[in-house]
Amino acid sequence: MKKSLVGLALVLTLGAGLGMSQFVMGLNAAPKPAGKAKPATQTLAPIEDARLRSHIKTLADDFFEGRSPGTRGDDMATTYIAGAMAAIGLEPAGDQGTWFQNFDLIRFTTALGGTFSVEDEMWKQGSDVMMISRRADGSSYNLKDAPIVFAGYGVTAPDKNWDDFAGLDWTGKIALVLINDPDFEAAPGDAVAGQFGGKAMQWYGRWPYKFEAAAKAGAAGVLIIHEDAPAAYGWGVVRNSNGTRFDYVRPDKGASLVAVEGWISRAVAVELLRKSGLDFEALKRAARMPGFKPVPLNQTATIEMEVSRETIATRNVVGFLKGSERPDETVVLGAHHDHLGIREPIDGDAIYNGAMDNASGVAGMLEIARTVATGPRPARSIVFASWAAEEQGLLGSDYYVTHPLFPLAKTAAALTLDMLAHRGVTKEMEFPGSGKSSLDDVMKKILASQGRAFTPDRNPQFGLFYRSDHFPFARAGVPALFPTTGTTLAKGGVEAGQAAMREWIDKRYHKPQDEYDPSFDFSGALLDLTATRSLILEIANDKAWPSWTMGDEFEAVRKRSDTQRTVR
Repeated sequence: MKKSLVGLALVLTLGAGLGMSQFVMGLNAAPKPAGKAKPATQTLAPIEDARLRSHIKTLADDFFEGRSPGTRGDDMATTYIAGAMAAIGLEPAGDQGTWFQNFDLIRFTTALGGTFSVEDEMWKQGSDVMMISRRADGSSYNLKDAPIVFAGYGVTAPDKNWDDFAGLDWTGKIALVLINDPDFEAAPGDAVAGQFGGKAMQWYGRWPYKFEAAAKAGAAGVLIIHEDAPAAYGWGVVRNSNGTRFDYVRPDKGASLVAVEGWISRAVAVELLRKSGLDFEALKRAARMPGFKPVPLNQTATIEMEVSRETIATRNVVGFLKGSERPDETVVLGAHHDHLGIREPIDGDAIYNGAMDNASGVAGMLEIARTVATGPRPARSIVFASWAAEEQGLLGSDYYVTHPLFPLAKTAAALTLDMLAHRGVTKEMEFPGSGKSSLDDVMKKILASQGRAFTPDRNPQFGLFYRSDHFPFARAGVPALFPTTGTTLAKGGVEAGQAAMREWIDKRYHKPQDEYDPSFDFSGALLDLTATRSLILEIANDKAWPSWTMGDEFEAVRKRSDTQRTVR
């Protein structure tokens, strides 16, 4: 492990320029409510490079031990963020007048000795398969002689007349499913082409959806076949992210979930299917055809693993600026503070610091909050949130959505900051899920005023819109936007930007190497954050409500609460 950069007192009190009294306010309840709105003529303070660096450097320090939920590092990080919010002048919005929205999780850890056996062949946890059970009800998660069935992409979509689980009793069976959705590798002219958004990954393509769908079908287990291109990341990300998983403390203690959830590498899947006389590529082609039916492998599997369970406490950090005219209406800006903690060492380093992912997003959120607080109060309230357990399936933001501190029906929009630009100025910003809401048009005008472009997601196959903390809000009907940095660098263009992104994914993403580096160039982040701040203020001051594009997958959910919003 690397030597800590600073001691505890300096980390917690000096990183954001906090005094000890402000730090104590973050630990406990509230500072005094913010004063009256600033004069309308007052301009906002600029977003500052030095403050961004201070927050990132502090939160990504080894002392915070990678900020895994329920750890000492998680507790210290949330305390630090609460202290920073207090220093900014926000009001606390958490439980009982504090900064914190507290909730419990169960941490499930699978021992490395786990095995997945078929006939005379055995594959091991970590190198070939990654398995977990989120059962906390005492029922067995080990499976013996369970039939394996190939279930295509694991999609059940009645609106598209598609059900990969149809016509089979799944009791006791293991579903073997593909990552992404049936449209990802469709050729022009294929019957499925365009039904699932083309190359753009939809919710159907994400792994949490597949776990949900298999459970609803009644399967005993589900294993997702990992392939780098359709998953948009390598096996190393799967391995590093899933030896330990978290889940809510569910009322049924997980009885409604499948007993075993997991991933297998493509090589294992190819061999498994070959043993049944089946060809992997041929099955993939068949799975893209409407009317596909599950294919039994005529083989059974035995899964043996040891899973430890521990109930832990974690918390979101939530503050707000009260609106001057319509304080019951809100705009939410959030970023997740958690990362992967201490895990398997890579190059001798076991602390997964998460500097860019996502100490940087928290730093950006705090800087927007600080600078907005220096200006006139907008009409609507602005909620600033630091989400817990994002890396475990967006659990912190999802908890907020199911236990909202402000009514979702009157939440005008939700935005997420996740991994700021650190490679210099870009000529654009990119927007995963672009075209989904009226927020796009507002942001296009803001970027045009900066002389920059609004660019639709260049990699829609990654499904980024469904992978960060605005998504639970979108599922609940709240118009959402995910502003991310552009790929076209002012120095070097698209090629340089793409090369930098490849380097990031290959060498740093979800690895201990995601550390603060003094050479990071945040000039692009300053522009991105300024544009995002302008959008938030536009929404907060507008009398109208942002809306989903007609026919969007989330439009119907929002319409159910139309009567709760005043139309002006």
